[in-house]
Amino acid sequence: MAKADLYARLGVKREASPGAIRKAYLRLAKRLHPDVNRSPEAHDAFLAVNEAYEVLSNGLLRREYDERTSGRAPSWDDLPPIRGPVRVIRVSAPFVAPREPKAVRLRTTPDDRRRRQFEFAFTATTAGLSVLFLAGAFLLVALGGVLPGFVSFLMGLTLVLVLFHVIPLWRSR
Repeated sequence: MAKADLYARLGVKREASPGAIRKAYLRLAKRLHPDVNRSPEAHDAFLAVNEAYEVLSNGLLRREYDERTSGRAPSWDDLPPIRGPVRVIRVSAPFVAPREPKAVRLRTTPDDRRRRQFEFAFTATTAGLSVLFLAGAFLLVALGGVLPGFVSFLMGLTLVLVLFHVIPLWRSR
């Protein structure tokens, strides 16, 4: 069977139900299977019947085959009705640019400004002193005084710990 109609291979009409197609396939497969029928034509016929059943048993492939062989263009009316729950996916258009965030100017009171200035001055002073103590510690150790260098290092380390751990908790209250 070279290029015969798939429905003709199975011996069913175009309007046949999936159950009728399956029944015809099983009938032909039992008769043409290579284990049952040893003739070389039976093997080729079995492969053709198997190919026809693979196409016609799948709803999408069957519809595509019918559209190609009927000679008319597919339309929206050919789609089967939707059964079961319908899931709607909302998609934004790809050409819509996201909105840019606008700069917002906060109105602050003079007390807030003074508090922020004080916090900045306190942080700058503490950071400067800790850097000064740490630099002094390295200088004293380099000149040979290990004990004064160690004490200066501990003072700088204490200021750094106060700056980064105690002050943020104190200011947040």
